[in-house]
Amino acid sequence: MKRKDGIILASLGLVIWAIGTFVYSVIGSYFFEASTVGYWGNMVVTAVLYCGIGWGLIKWRRIKSEDALQAAICLALPGMLGEVLVLSTFSQLMVDMQPETAGRYGAFLFGGYSCLIGFGWLMSTGKMFNFSEKSGI
Repeated sequence: MKRKDGIILASLGLVIWAIGTFVYSVIGSYFFEASTVGYWGNMVVTAVLYCGIGWGLIKWRRIKSEDALQAAICLALPGMLGEVLVLSTFSQLMVDMQPETAGRYGAFLFGGYSCLIGFGWLMSTGKMFNFSEKSGI
């Protein structure tokens, strides 16, 4: 993967994280404190969005499939590092949510970023969308 691609993906990852963090700081209680079904629905939708956006950005930048894991890490890492700040000052930054919600929010983030990185790993194996006999799937 080219250095330029890594910088672009990391920058986009930072922007996406900032937007998501802002949205959850304003209306996070609706997603994390309302109901268990709402929480898990948000988790599934967000994981699908992470993977879909990641896949789209990888295709847009014409990144080779063997570099997809590196690309996914470039997308995820800025947000993961940013969440260290958010979770360490949760009650001050995430004013729409109760302090007790930090654990649910952290678990949600862990799950979402794990899905994105796992999706990048699957893409990098070259077997993600190849269901032939040679693929071993």
